[in-house]
Amino acid sequence: MDEINQMITTCKETRLEKVAELITEIERLLEEPEQEFNGEYKNSIEELSAKDGLGKTYGQPRRFAQERLRSEMTKCEEAQKGVDKLLAKLATLCHKSFNEYSQDFDYSKEKQSLSI
Repeated sequence: MDEINQMITTCKETRLEKVAELITEIERLLEEPEQEFNGEYKNSIEELSAKDGLGKTYGQPRRFAQERLRSEMTKCEEAQKGVDKLLAKLATLCHKSFNEYSQDFDYSKEKQSLSI
C-alpha cells in the first residue's frame, strides 16, 4: 500500500509541475502578443501623426505654417488690389490725355495731385 501511495504522490507532484509549467507558458503567450500589439500601435499612431501633422508634436508647426501662409496671402491680395486700383487710374489718365486734351490746352488750370 505504501508503494501505491508513493506512486500516487509522485504522479501528483509530476502533474503539479506540468500544470505550473503550462500556467507560466500560457501567461507568457498571453503577454507577448499584447506587448507586440501595443508597440506596433504606438508606432502607427506616431507615423500617422507625423504624416498628417496631428497632435501636439506635429500639429503645432503645421498650424503655425498655415497661419503664416494665410497672412502672407492676405498681404498679397491687398497689394494686388492696390496695383489694380493704380492701373485703373493710369488707364483713366491715359484715356483722358488722348481724348480730352488738345495742343492748346492750359495745363496750369488742371488740379495737381501729388499722391497716387
